[in-house]
Amino acid sequence: MISLCLTIVFTVSLFVCFKEFVKKNIDTHQAITFNYLTACVIAYISHNQTIDATQIMNYNWIYHTIFLGIFFVIMFNIMGKTTQNLGVSIASMSSKMSLIIPALAVLLYDPNIELKKTTIFGVLLAILSVYLTFKKNNDQKKPITLAIILFFGAGILDSCLAYINNILIGSKDESQKFIIIIFFTAFSTGILKILFNKKTIKIKNIVAGVILGIPNYYSIYFVLDSLKNLGETVVFPTLNIGVVLLATIISVSFYNEKLSYTNWIGVFLACLSIILILAL
Repeated sequence: MISLCLTIVFTVSLFVCFKEFVKKNIDTHQAITFNYLTACVIAYISHNQTIDATQIMNYNWIYHTIFLGIFFVIMFNIMGKTTQNLGVSIASMSSKMSLIIPALAVLLYDPNIELKKTTIFGVLLAILSVYLTFKKNNDQKKPITLAIILFFGAGILDSCLAYINNILIGSKDESQKFIIIIFFTAFSTGILKILFNKKTIKIKNIVAGVILGIPNYYSIYFVLDSLKNLGETVVFPTLNIGVVLLATIISVSFYNEKLSYTNWIGVFLACLSIILILAL
């Protein structure tokens, strides 16, 4: 249970980092780029095994890492912008409620799975909760678009990762190598964008990247540890609800983000829908 609590804290801290970057005048893209380098180094050291480049090229998922590495950078930038424009609570809701997409996408590669009535009702409730949570004044249409992109993008990303993990990856060791390669590809993508735009890399952005990369890696590390000890039925509902609630509390308490009664109803329905979608 300690690992699960740490997963929630580290996940929410990512949103907090993005919020603080604005105050410190940090280049978000540069920080995200070096965040992936940090996560890659920690993952490689933790893996504690030599990675054979020739062997890596023989894995049937290797070419997927190119797409996912690029997608990681794009989505993390959108997550940062959503947090900075709309706030911690909305950004966390956007990314966590996107679980309805992989929940439905699994039917594409495993048609034998039957959707229960509670799951279907949970998906419908989730859609309603997202609408209520995103409901803002008419002058905020542009930022809301970022949240919608984050919602669908995060869902597509999770669906791709779930497919590769369930269908293409054969062992835990192979899974760790997959994560390392994705982090490295994401870092390479970010660096190429910086060089292409001829931006000067500043030390403070590298430091910010290291600060972001540590919770980014350990949010993944502890969720895997939680899954091993507690199982999916406990981890995923608790994780998603915990992130939404903690992010909402922090956004209201420390950043004075205003949520209407409609938004609060959306948060409540989101937590309820997570339980229904992931319930056995």
